[in-house]
Amino acid sequence: NGTFNFEIDGIIMKIYFVIIYILLIAISFSVARDETAASLSVEAIEISGNTKTRQKVVLSLLDFKVGDQIDRERLDRNFRRLEETNFFKRVNLYTQPGSSRGQIRVFIEVKERHWPYLQFKSGYSELDGWYVSPLGIRFDNLFGRGNYMGAELFIGDRLSGLDISYLRPNFLDSNLNLRVLLFTRSRQFVHYVDGDKYLQNVAQGGLSLRVNGNNGLMKYLWFEFVSGHFDAQEFMMLARKREEHKSLPEVLRPFSGTRQVGRFISSLYVDTRDQRFYPTGGWWGSLSLDQVNKEFGAFANYNKIVLDVRRYQALPGRAVLAVRLKGGWINDAAPFYEKFYLGGPNSLRGYKDRSLNPLGYASRVVQGSSELRFPITGKNFPRHFLTGVLFFDFGQAWSEPDRLNGKKFSTSVGYGFRFRLPIVGLLRLDFAYPVPEYKFMLHLSLGHTF
Repeated sequence: NGTFNFEIDGIIMKIYFVIIYILLIAISFSVARDETAASLSVEAIEISGNTKTRQKVVLSLLDFKVGDQIDRERLDRNFRRLEETNFFKRVNLYTQPGSSRGQIRVFIEVKERHWPYLQFKSGYSELDGWYVSPLGIRFDNLFGRGNYMGAELFIGDRLSGLDISYLRPNFLDSNLNLRVLLFTRSRQFVHYVDGDKYLQNVAQGGLSLRVNGNNGLMKYLWFEFVSGHFDAQEFMMLARKREEHKSLPEVLRPFSGTRQVGRFISSLYVDTRDQRFYPTGGWWGSLSLDQVNKEFGAFANYNKIVLDVRRYQALPGRAVLAVRLKGGWINDAAPFYEKFYLGGPNSLRGYKDRSLNPLGYASRVVQGSSELRFPITGKNFPRHFLTGVLFFDFGQAWSEPDRLNGKKFSTSVGYGFRFRLPIVGLLRLDFAYPVPEYKFMLHLSLGHTF
């Protein structure tokens, strides 16, 4: 009916409010840490080697300015930020005492990239799992204005596609960043019918415009408008014999063919992790509201909420306890390719890929994980070669008229290894055992689960 429907089970609503509360605490912790953890005042910032890159671009990449308090941890974090831009072939950041006690001068020396370059990379996304980009070309910082621009072809876990993107930080000399993305995707969805596994391809393409801030409260928010289409195959393929086709079940049939989609997404986001590759402390959290509406050019009206909170806690011996809690809700009338799935290496290990949701996917999901991570090899920590993991996963996915039922939660335990490999990145190998069957299942993927 086009109105936002809050027909969420009471227990799920409580979970949502708990996660929102944790997100707000994490944001407050982030702000308080920046204000109280430092010990020296920055008297000056001196930059050299930037023959192309404007000085204000380098300064905008830092999370401190002249007059701010700073400590070694914050300096290291900013050094990594400068390196991760890929604007520079080499970065050197060091300090010297200032003109008076309690002050320091920060020096940044860079060696710039001057030409476009080819890129091979791998990664992990929440929706699609692992992916590899065998071919990409980057035009980052082309005129020294700090832009990110490029095109990349990628393939992955039931995914292939092409992205052409442009990101302009400090758009129109403001504290806002603008990202423009042209994209095309082909995703493969798994359906289980009468004990057989079937596959259905869904193509997607469109244009995305995203705005987020890099200062103040706006650095915790982003807004995105997407105009595009979905094109779902009008048949399924038997997984083990793809030339054998089958008609779609009744629950999938209404969404076959091409559907136009226009959406507006609002997100609250916080990231206080000390590093991305092997976080040893901090929070990561996201609360997003996705509104699909006919007024935006969509074929139907529906809404989607996703809450995701993660905590990383350092333990003795360089070990880390990582904990995650996620909840999702969407209108039952939404198409299956917008709904949630559960089961497999990227959601709940120990079970077949997307086997724990109803046919047509789920309109509700609650899932969580805890991992004890510990380095097995210590050289080059935290970018060490081999990490060991002990894990516990749980979750439930359902649609109306079913309800959340504590007795129907699926759980698993297991152990795994993470191998840091050149070019490929983090290779993940998990040995999982569903509870209480304890029937062994091996999962191979890329990147951390969260």
